[in-house]
Amino acid sequence: MKNRAVKYAKFTLLLAISCLVTPQCQNSNLLGQDFRIDSQVYVDGMRSPVSENITLFASGIIYDFQLSDNGEIETEETVIFDSRQKTFTLLNHAKQTKLDLSDLQLISIYEGVRKETRQDHRSRFLTDDSFDEDIDLSANLITLSSPQIVYRYSGSQPAKVSILEQYNDFLHYFTLLNVSDPTKVPPFARMELNKSIKRLGWFPTEIQISVQQNSLFREAFKAKSKHTVRYQLSKQDQDRIKSIKKHWAQYKPVHLAEYRGFNKEPKLKIPEIKTASFEEEIASGQRNKK
Repeated sequence: MKNRAVKYAKFTLLLAISCLVTPQCQNSNLLGQDFRIDSQVYVDGMRSPVSENITLFASGIIYDFQLSDNGEIETEETVIFDSRQKTFTLLNHAKQTKLDLSDLQLISIYEGVRKETRQDHRSRFLTDDSFDEDIDLSANLITLSSPQIVYRYSGSQPAKVSILEQYNDFLHYFTLLNVSDPTKVPPFARMELNKSIKRLGWFPTEIQISVQQNSLFREAFKAKSKHTVRYQLSKQDQDRIKSIKKHWAQYKPVHLAEYRGFNKEPKLKIPEIKTASFEEEIASGQRNKK
């Protein structure tokens, strides 16, 4: 179960070490509400989640941890995002290395991947297909439909609307981060979902996705994710942050190619059977096991 969780799903969901020592940054009230999101991802037909994450929002910095089967923090990778500097740090705990990526770097990669995606007939639908939005406020259910992909999500305005700016930044930038990994399909479809969530001012408690079999996906599949928000951080959460800050300061900085395990900078080719977000990567992993 642990290997499956690591392999199949990430709820790609997150740096500012300068603020740790800068006096004017110490007032958390100036940096927004501290809160936590618990997330679980399920493959259609399975009762147990294949992936679980906790995401901590603290003093303008977002920390994303994956959990193992026993509820402990997974040790493979931690993702950190400075929402003020718009900068990611990815920590590889096995190799004790870290990768820093700015939003400008990701946007540059994004534009290149978008061009390549449109030129590939298998994946062109990810950029060219439009989504129709159906809003059912009586059921708190939103449906986004395209010929190949359908999203459905339920939720409502959060009890503390002060979290929305940080939350929407989290959705946008963690989705954008996928373009830094050539093994993932570009996040264009998921970006449309993020826009809908932001437009409504909602916190989604459940997101469902269904994908048709097509030139990119050898099998149709369905998956869903569930999300819970907590409006304060526990002592255990604070301890996790303190622990990860030590690794953050000590790990060796490396370039993208070395961090991702490539001998040279990849050309970011489109893979055959994965797609944009954490829910959509699950089915690819299942097929690889067959």
